[in-house]
Amino acid sequence: MRFSDFSSISPFADKLGTNYIPSLEEISDIRGLLMDPTEELGRIQAQIDEMEVIVGQLKAKHSLLKTAIDAHQALISPIRRAPEDVLQEIFLACLPTAHNAIMHPSEAPILLGRICSHWRAVAHNTPMLWRSMHISLPFVYDDHHSARLEVPVTLGKVLKQWLERSATCSLDVSLSDASLYESHPHNQPVPHHPIYQLVGVCRRLRHLTLVGRPFVLLPLLTIGSESLPLLKSLRVRTTDSGAITDYQDMTNALQSASLTDISLSVTADPLLLPLQWSQLTSLNLSCFRLWTPGQEGGLDGIRALEILRRCPNLLRCKLRMTRDEDAPVLTSDTSPLILADLHTLIFRGGYRFHTWIPHLHVPKLRCLQVGEARYTRRFTGIPIQDAFMRAELDTAFFASSSPVLELLHSFPTISHLQLHSSGFSDLSLVDDAFLVHLHDDDLCPILTHVTFTPEVGTGPSDTAVLAFIRARMGGPTPLHHVEVNFLREMEIDIMPELRPFISDGLQVTLNYPELSRWKLDARAGLDEPHWE
Repeated sequence: MRFSDFSSISPFADKLGTNYIPSLEEISDIRGLLMDPTEELGRIQAQIDEMEVIVGQLKAKHSLLKTAIDAHQALISPIRRAPEDVLQEIFLACLPTAHNAIMHPSEAPILLGRICSHWRAVAHNTPMLWRSMHISLPFVYDDHHSARLEVPVTLGKVLKQWLERSATCSLDVSLSDASLYESHPHNQPVPHHPIYQLVGVCRRLRHLTLVGRPFVLLPLLTIGSESLPLLKSLRVRTTDSGAITDYQDMTNALQSASLTDISLSVTADPLLLPLQWSQLTSLNLSCFRLWTPGQEGGLDGIRALEILRRCPNLLRCKLRMTRDEDAPVLTSDTSPLILADLHTLIFRGGYRFHTWIPHLHVPKLRCLQVGEARYTRRFTGIPIQDAFMRAELDTAFFASSSPVLELLHSFPTISHLQLHSSGFSDLSLVDDAFLVHLHDDDLCPILTHVTFTPEVGTGPSDTAVLAFIRARMGGPTPLHHVEVNFLREMEIDIMPELRPFISDGLQVTLNYPELSRWKLDARAGLDEPHWE
């Protein structure tokens, strides 16, 4: 009998794989039938076991031989003969580009010194490798007193070596302190903190980022501006509600004569900050309201206008609105506000952007965002010609459609337009009537890319979207891409009407949610406690 086709010649072949129940006589026949195949199966398994032993021995010999070959090949590896200057360039290319170097053994530059003694010597004697650093103090509960002292001391030892290896290079430093220090007096610095070592090299600081409670950052921020001759950018985010102006001389560092890039997320009145406004090219402000009686602070549209007037050389500006526009007019100056080189302007915050600034002239503006961002990565990643402009508008920051239309009229070079609602408003600004305004080429005459995401249960009808696309495709500048993210069910299918345009190259994406009345969760309640 050939056992390879045993199943096909078995008298029980038609019963295999079924629910057939054999009789006692058939059970005896099946057992007799399986005796020879079972013995053959055992012989085959024995052969397999023998071959696996042989294969295992061959693998062991292969591994030993390969290890020896690899060791010899390593001796003639080109990297061993690389000149020191070439090796240094390779090391520098290993540093992160999106952030400062991390103080961790698995990251460059520390990792580079863990390969061999030669690499370690080269790495430790290449100051440019150590010119950037990120210092992170973890969250430690306040009652763990020994841990709160141990972490800064340990980091201080690493930082000391790091700074020594950087020699005289200018420094890019970011420090993030998540510790509590609740029991420490708020008017005194924290002992053994790494920030004191940064004070010792303050004249070499070029780019500085500080995150923590104000009294922790005091040693650096109270340094006189003359002690920061190289400081180009400064980013400060305080992690409590205390105003930085409550700490004496804490804004000294803001007055550095070389500072051109500033980013602040603090509790303060922005107009009282002693910044060298006229020399700034990049500004990012999130100034929150003061709750001290008689003080206000925070940022609204009026203060934003005044800040822009103080900064004629801005290239990038991001302002977070943190209060309603209820303050009196701070200036009577109604002359044109010209920001000749500004290319990025972002207004964020939690209040409506009630009015547009009619006398703001920004001839080089290429990126405008108002409200909370939704498409930022996709928005900033679109290649765009210099003569065109991207605009992302959160309609929840406008009291009506009129200021939105006024804004669009003010910027005829908008080619990429994205409108969405962050949900702060019950209004539906992007509706049928709004789309009718966009039919006319007088509004955004070179518009080619459009994305609409209205609020839940609102937005334009399917027929209004169809009419908008038809009107634009018939104009001198046809659309290239249309995306509408409906938050309702489809009314009618307009895709068949759009096929001629799609054949000509138009990209259309119409997203509708999958709505259901209810969904059964059969496991719901299993984890609830059983009360007796």
